[in-house]
Amino acid sequence: MEVNFNCGVCRTNYDYEVGEPSMDDDFKLVFEHKPVCPKCGAIDKELLSEIGQSQMTEWDLRNLDMDLDLD
Repeated sequence: MEVNFNCGVCRTNYDYEVGEPSMDDDFKLVFEHKPVCPKCGAIDKELLSEIGQSQMTEWDLRNLDMDLDLD
């Protein structure tokens, strides 16, 4: 899955292929591939952009729909 981020160091806006997102036991987002800023190389400094927040909300709602048993 490609997600849009803002770098917390240099403020570059970029898309990154994070693989399969998931949630840990504390409901924190975990990405299969850690985002790396293409401009400054920062790791673990990514911030979800407004677009990225929408993408992750959509991902979460899709997973919620799969978990619901409507039968």
